[in-house]
Formats: sequence, structure tokens, C-alpha cells
Amino acid sequence: MTARDLDVVAALEPELFGAGAWSRSTYEDQIERTDRVYLVAELDGEVAGYAGVALEPEWDIMTVGVAPQARRRGVATALVEALVDAARSAGGRELFLEVRAHDGGAQQLYRNAGFAPVGLRRRYYQPEGADAVVMRLALDPTDAGPVGPVGAEAVDDGSVEGDGSAVGPFVDVATAYAWVWSEHAPVVLDVRWALGRTDGREQYAQGHLPGAVFVDLDTELAGPASPEAGRHPLPDLDVLQAAARRWGVRGDSRVLVYDDAGGTSAARAWWLLRWAGVRDVVLLDGGLRAWVEAGHHLEDGHVRPRPGDVTLTSGAMPTVAADDIAVLPERGGVLLDARAAERFRGEVEPVDPRPGHIPGATSAPTLANLTAGGWLLEAEELRERFAALGVDVPAAGAPEPGSRPVAVYCGSGVTASHTVAVLASLGVTAALYPGSFSQWSSDPTRPVATGL
Repeated sequence: MTARDLDVVAALEPELFGAGAWSRSTYEDQIERTDRVYLVAELDGEVAGYAGVALEPEWDIMTVGVAPQARRRGVATALVEALVDAARSAGGRELFLEVRAHDGGAQQLYRNAGFAPVGLRRRYYQPEGADAVVMRLALDPTDAGPVGPVGAEAVDDGSVEGDGSAVGPFVDVATAYAWVWSEHAPVVLDVRWALGRTDGREQYAQGHLPGAVFVDLDTELAGPASPEAGRHPLPDLDVLQAAARRWGVRGDSRVLVYDDAGGTSAARAWWLLRWAGVRDVVLLDGGLRAWVEAGHHLEDGHVRPRPGDVTLTSGAMPTVAADDIAVLPERGGVLLDARAAERFRGEVEPVDPRPGHIPGATSAPTLANLTAGGWLLEAEELRERFAALGVDVPAAGAPEPGSRPVAVYCGSGVTASHTVAVLASLGVTAALYPGSFSQWSSDPTRPVATGL
């Protein structure tokens, strides 16, 4: 950057940064300093953007600004890369920056350059008092340990020591927050979905957990619908693997899934990934609401992570087919119907061919696992609930599950996954009927019962 560029920069600065804009005189002082590097980018002979990095001792990206007419042309990426090169050439070992906590687009820019979030500075940007995410890039390839800068909010990484077994299936918001800001942050999946709604992606873009990737339940967590297979049949394993790699899942990843429906749709991602051999998958108890009510910030926009390398294998979670479901109750097993009670009784049926339920099933609505606010009931309440439904629930701390086999279905295998997860938290292994009532009721040879 030279003095002749300052008129353009001074005009762009308040347009881009509002109350936080630097004055022309501040830039004049900055570009004269030997411990600063300031650059301008030009397109067609015009200033298209500018950026600055502080060298030793701060090693901090100071600013990156792109003229509105030059956006989406790679200017910001080129500027960030040039600043990183300048810091590396000057002998820096690590580089930091702060970015507004809600600004998903800016955070994505820096993620693409290799930066990772390491902390949060509350009310960093003044006068609006906005929070800032602190991000770090190791410039020395031998430096593998990201350590938050002085002033960043410290968090415990929530690690669980022991034999390396998977945690879960549910985790509270305090633990999830610690994980998100830990050295080894989990892959975070946003699975917003509800029957009859198609705006999950739009809701996600307006605000999601930091770094969360949107997952489309209809296209990524299910195969093509058909009367023979049901509304949400299991996807082909290679399709699911390709999706998981798009989400950034690696072989050693911890995966945190959430939704805005008490976990009843996110549980589909939990179950599928567990079924496909990913051991460390957990559901955020209370979902998005718990995160917001705890006072944690949301990031906007869309996250595009670096592709993962996970290899999936099917069969790690039990399933049951229609023919086995038909005889399970008469053989002493427990068949739970996770749909709303009125659908079980056959009083209403909004989507499937016939109203009612599979003969021998017991009504066990998924929403009864939750409080009115969308949090899990206490474990003892859940034990009492499922014991009353005929499930052999082991006492707290008991090493062995009950002997009666348990299977769960719903309309299409989505909300039933939540009940499978709840039962797993109580020490009960339950099989999922993936085709569920949408498959069963489409077959005219299968009997359907109504009432209780």
C-alpha cells in the first residue's frame, strides 16, 4: 500500500467497517511502520481491496477489506494468502485474527486458509459490543498445538479419559460448548427438519452453532422414497459415505449433531452414523434452544469444511425387517410405535396410505421422552416410562440389559431413532425398523390395527 492508495482506502473503510473504521491518518501511520505489512489488490487498474498484518510481537491480521464491486472475485482470498506469506517470510510461527462471531462468511474465508477457532472475546467490537471469534493458523508446520492468545476465553476441551470408547448418546450444552472451542473441535452437524417443512437450510443460514454444517435429511440421510421401501429408507452406504466426507468427517472425528426439535430429527444422523461404524457421535440435549438460552453466539451463512476421509461400514446398529416385526410381539418382544398417539390409534394419518399401527405394537410417542422445553427427561423418569411400556430397563449402574428384545418404528424411521438413542442411554439396545409404518402401510398384505 502506498500513500496514493489512501484516498480510496479511506473512502472504503467506513463503508465496510462502520463505527470501527480507521481514519486516513491512522493508515498513514500504519503503513510507515516496519512491523506492519499493508497491501492493496487491484482489478482493472482500480483498488479492489486492502489488507494489513502486524508482525512481531503481535502476529495478527489487522484488517481485510474488499470493495463491494469486487466481491466474489477471489480478492479476499488472495489478500489473506499474501498476508500469511508475509508473516511466514518474516519468521512468524503462528498468526491470529479476530472476526465477528456471527459473520459466517468471514469465518469461512479464514477456515479455507487453514485458520481454526481457538477462543472467544466477549464484547470485543465497540461500540456495538459484538463478540469476536479468535482464530489461529500455525505458520510452522511442526507446531501442531493451537494455544489461544492472551485475552481469549479459555475452555476445557471436555475430553474423556479411559479406554477410548465412544461417549453419548446425549451431551449437555456446557460440554458441547467446551468441545466446540477445544483444540480438537468436533464435526458439528445441523439437522433441521420437520414433516411438511422444507426451510431447514434457510433457518440454518440465519444462525447455527459455530462451524456447523447443514445436513439435508431427505437427500443425505435417506435413500429415494418408494412404497416398497418407505418414505426415508436407509441410503446406500457409498452415498452416505460421500455425504459424511462432505461434512468433514474423518476416521477419528467426534461428531456432534443437533436440531431445533429436541433432537428428534438430529437423532437420524446419530443413528445412521453409528450404524455405519462411526463410534463417537453425540446428540446435543436441548439442541439449538439450549445453545441460545445458555447465551452462546450463533454463526450465520454456510460452512463448507475441508473434506473428510471416513470409511463407513454398515451394520453396527441393529435393524429389523417387516417380516420379523410381524412376529416380534407374539414371541415376547416389545414393539414400540414412536409416532403421536392419535396416529397410533388411527384417528389421523397425514401422510401414510392407511391409518393405525402395526398389530401388537405399544404406543410410545417420541415427544414423551422430552420436557415441554425440548430437553430430555431425567434418567429415572425415562426408566420408569419405558418399564411401564414393557421394556426390561436395567437399574441405574446395572451392567446387563434386560432379556426382552425391543424394536422401534415411527412413520419413516426418523423420530424412532430418538427413542433408540434414549434407550441406549438407559442401557437398552433396541433395533430400528427402517421402513417403519410408511413401508408397512403401503403393503396391502400387511394387517393394520386401530385404537389402543
